[in-house]
Amino acid sequence: MASSAESFGRVNDDGTVDVLDGDTWRLVGSFPDGTPEEALAYFQRKFADLEASVSLAEQRFKAKAAAKDIAAQVAKLTTELVEPSAVGNIAGLRERLSALQEKLPELTQEQNAQSEAEVAEAITHREKIVADMEALAATELKSIRWKSTTTAMTELFEAWQNHQQTGPRIPKKTADALWSRFRSARSGLEKSRRAYFQELDGKSKEAKAVKRELIAQAEALASQGSAGISTYRGLLDKWKAAPRASRSVEDGLWAKFKAAGDVLYAAKAEADKVDDDANQVNLDAKQALIAEFADILSLEDRDAASTRLRAFHQKFQTLGPVPKKAIRSIDDQVKKFDMHVKKLDEAFWVKNDPEKKARSESMSGQLHDAIAALEAEIATATGDKKAQLQSELETKKAWLAVIDS
Repeated sequence: MASSAESFGRVNDDGTVDVLDGDTWRLVGSFPDGTPEEALAYFQRKFADLEASVSLAEQRFKAKAAAKDIAAQVAKLTTELVEPSAVGNIAGLRERLSALQEKLPELTQEQNAQSEAEVAEAITHREKIVADMEALAATELKSIRWKSTTTAMTELFEAWQNHQQTGPRIPKKTADALWSRFRSARSGLEKSRRAYFQELDGKSKEAKAVKRELIAQAEALASQGSAGISTYRGLLDKWKAAPRASRSVEDGLWAKFKAAGDVLYAAKAEADKVDDDANQVNLDAKQALIAEFADILSLEDRDAASTRLRAFHQKFQTLGPVPKKAIRSIDDQVKKFDMHVKKLDEAFWVKNDPEKKARSESMSGQLHDAIAALEAEIATATGDKKAQLQSELETKKAWLAVIDS
C-alpha cells in the first residue's frame, strides 16, 4: 500500500482512495484508470467543492442573508458531510458548519425583530393611505373640487398598489381590513363623483337650451339697431341668471350672445357718431361762450358775479347738445363758474348772518363800556395798579378791533 504526500488522503495499491476522517481512515472510492496522483486529485476536488459551499454559507451569514435560507443550506451540507466521497479536512468542515449553525438562532432572532418592525412600519404606512382616502370621502360634497380630488384619489390608489407590490408582506387579516376601509371610502367618492357629473351634465344641457334661446332672441334684435339695446340688456340679465354649462360650451355660447349685442352697440356707435358730427357746432359755440364769461372767476363782488352767472346760463341754455366725448369737459368748466359764485354767496351770508351780527354788536357795546371805565380808572391810578389796568385796556381794545373788523 502506498501513501500520498497529502495528510488527509492516501491511495492504495489496488487504486482505491482512503481519507483520514477524524482518527479513522475510511474508503471514499477508486480511480482505476488514472495514476495515484490523479486519483487523489480527483477526490480533493470534491472536497474543494464542499469547502466552497461551506465558505459560501459563512459569507452569506456575514452578509446577513435570510437566516431561513442559510439554515436550509447548512442542513443540506450537514447531510453531505456525513461520509462524503472527498479527500481533505472533513472534520474541520464539520466544525465550521457546526459553529455556523450555533450562530444562526441569533441571526434568526435579529431578522425576526427587523421583520416585525418593517411589518409594523408597513401597516402604519398603509393605514396613512387609508386615512387620507377616508378624509377625502368625509369632505362635504359642496366643498369638493372634483378635479383635484380625482387626482388625489388616483395618487392614493397608485400608492396602495405600489406599497402592496414592493412593501413587506403584512398579515392577511390586517391587510384585508385595511383594504376594506380603503375600498369603501374610494367607492363612496366614486359614487359621489358620478352623481356630481351627472347633475352637472343635466345642468349643462338645461343651460345650453336656455342660452341658445336667448341667443336667438338677441340675434333677432339686429334689425332694430340701437333701439334694441334696452331689450338686449334685459336678455343679458336673464343670461346671468341662467344655469352655467361646462366652460368650453359656455365660452362658445357667450361668444355668440356677445356678437349679437355687438351688432346693436355698433349701430348705436354709428348713430352717436352722426349726432356728434352734427353737434360739433354746439361745442364750438359753448366753448366760445365759456371763454367770453371767463371773467366770472375773477369777480369778488357777489352781486356782480351772480348777475354775470345768470347771463351766462341764459345764453348757455339756448345752445344744443355737444358731442358725448366733450360733455364732461364742458360740464366741468360750467361747474367752476357755479362753484365760484356759490363760495361768494356763502361768504356773504356768513358775514351778514343777523344772529351773528346781533351778538357781535352786543359784545362791541360791552367792550366800549369796559374800555371807557378802564380809561377813567387809569386816570387816577398810580404805580403797579396803573400798569395792570393799562395791560387790561390794551387786551380789550384788541378784542374790539377783531369784532369790528
